[in-house]
Amino acid sequence: MADYEDTADRLAKVIGNAQGKSSGRFDDIEHLTIDQQLKVCEISALLSVAQELSSLNPQNLKQRGDDGEWYDGWGNKLPNQK
Repeated sequence: MADYEDTADRLAKVIGNAQGKSSGRFDDIEHLTIDQQLKVCEISALLSVAQELSSLNPQNLKQRGDDGEWYDGWGNKLPNQK
């Protein structure tokens, strides 16, 4: 499964190829058809949602409890944290 960076890089390459370049930018899509521009916007929105969801994943969080110990986003005590 492709991750965020891979998908963003592939999309930039497709945008650039449509202009005869090796790479392009998400904000430089005026040369694409309206349908292609809408698809770029759709993919960009999905990438943003995926990035936000990833940041909400409790396994990606670490916080110090009132007792001074470290816990993951699920509330599980993390061993050997400083």
